[in-house]
Amino acid sequence: MLKKIKLLRKVDKSIAMREAEELDYNKDGTVQINVGLKDSNDFFSPYSYLSYELTNSEVIDYINMCEESIPDSEQLSIDIYTESNTTNEEKKRIKKSIKRYYAERIVRLKRKQKYNIILGIFYMILGFGVLLLESFFYDFFANTHTVFLIEVVGWVFLWDGLETIMGEWNSIGEQKKQSYHLLNAKIHVRQYSKKIKREYGIGEFEEEED
Repeated sequence: MLKKIKLLRKVDKSIAMREAEELDYNKDGTVQINVGLKDSNDFFSPYSYLSYELTNSEVIDYINMCEESIPDSEQLSIDIYTESNTTNEEKKRIKKSIKRYYAERIVRLKRKQKYNIILGIFYMILGFGVLLLESFFYDFFANTHTVFLIEVVGWVFLWDGLETIMGEWNSIGEQKKQSYHLLNAKIHVRQYSKKIKREYGIGEFEEEED
């Protein structure tokens, strides 16, 4: 047991743990989520169309994963880098796609939360009704298993109602909180800088653009 405790303490003090706890701040104090793309078109789902462009699901999964390690109190900055130059129109399309995704996600989660509440209340009312019915017919079925069966059914509905309301409450709440966090993030779209190109060995080292 002592060996395990010592091992855990050693892991907590490791370089990997220290690096995991560090946040990558921009000059303006926001915490960076860096996204690398070969081309700006890679940012969009191949199944969407120009009038309703959706963000690529792999990009979304990556952004969500990065956000999970950043405290909610920190202002975020989603910095998207492409190998090729990106026009102002393409930058607007990317920013609009991110904002649209997280706004629509919040709407879906709110609807789901509302549906769960209504369904849960319905189950609980049904459960109370069954238990009330059991108490009403108790004298008629006191010597049979019918009363026990009705009571079990009533409690099942009550617990199902409570579970429907509370079961996903925390999960939906965390997803909503994450979506608001990312919806309010600053978004920058840039070409890879000369420094980053050297680090990753990407293409030719073109001059950095603002």
